[in-house]
Amino acid sequence: MRVEQLRQEFAVEVELWAYDLRPDLPPEGLPRDLVYRDARYTPEYVQYLWRVAQESGIRLRLPPVVANTHKAHEATEFAKAQGAVDSFSRAVFAAYWEGEENIGEVDTICRLAQECGLDGQALRQALESGRYTQRVEEQMEWARREGIGGVPTVIFDGRFALEGAQSYDVFKSTTERILTRRGDD
Repeated sequence: MRVEQLRQEFAVEVELWAYDLRPDLPPEGLPRDLVYRDARYTPEYVQYLWRVAQESGIRLRLPPVVANTHKAHEATEFAKAQGAVDSFSRAVFAAYWEGEENIGEVDTICRLAQECGLDGQALRQALESGRYTQRVEEQMEWARREGIGGVPTVIFDGRFALEGAQSYDVFKSTTERILTRRGDD
């Protein structure tokens, strides 16, 4: 994952934040054909996404169900608290984009967490109790106020946001500019 590579190469804090591209989706998600019939993305943008994925070693497959990702975002906060956000985020991404799984389903999310060494039952309890709901809502509200409209949304040093699928070169140049502003070597 590009974020992990940045952490290894630079002394900068990089944190993934929640953002729902389609907050109106029902909890179970909707069939892909129904969601994407509006041709929201240009063919050029879709080609760009495929190229960025390929450069990152990701073999994208479009999932049959467009997931409501709210619970996955809450689970990501759980993983952050357990120090396993990178492995969990990678697992969720792979399950959705490579494995065609519905990452809006609590059972799927908890299984992925267990595969990353997290306590799936504790995660289920956190999701059922809404322990991380407010944190996710705050992140999404911030994103709306800031005009964020893409995923992933990556916040650098708690101050700078980069959104959408970007190449590693974009992440790297953004990081270098931040370090220059901070006066770091």
